[in-house]
Amino acid sequence: MTNQTAERKNLGIITGIILIVVWTGFILYIETSTIAIHQNVYENPLLFWINIGPVPLFIAAGMYCFTKKGLTDEKRQQDFAGIKGMFAGYVVWIVALLLQPPPGNDTLYPAAGGFLLMLVLALAFQGKFRLRDG
Repeated sequence: MTNQTAERKNLGIITGIILIVVWTGFILYIETSTIAIHQNVYENPLLFWINIGPVPLFIAAGMYCFTKKGLTDEKRQQDFAGIKGMFAGYVVWIVALLLQPPPGNDTLYPAAGGFLLMLVLALAFQGKFRLRDG
């Protein structure tokens, strides 16, 4: 990896972190002023997932935005397919939590399940791309 590529990757990670901070601030503002006045975000698995779920998505999107110029067309499409898979996993897990909320106030296992679903769908979307080309 060249020095310029490493710098672009680091800039993408920093951009992703900035997006996470903005997202968290926006969601906390919405939650505290409207829907979740009397709820702790860490006790509700759905609210916790809405807050923490997009973290890998924002990091991957930030890295993609700053490193796509140095990638081949195939690699760029494959990386974008992975981002689409992460987004699909995030949305599907929100729907799953809405349809069948886990019992109790545990947020660790539902979040782990959501991240696992995001990983599986990202790999599936990338694998679909690889099979289509290969």
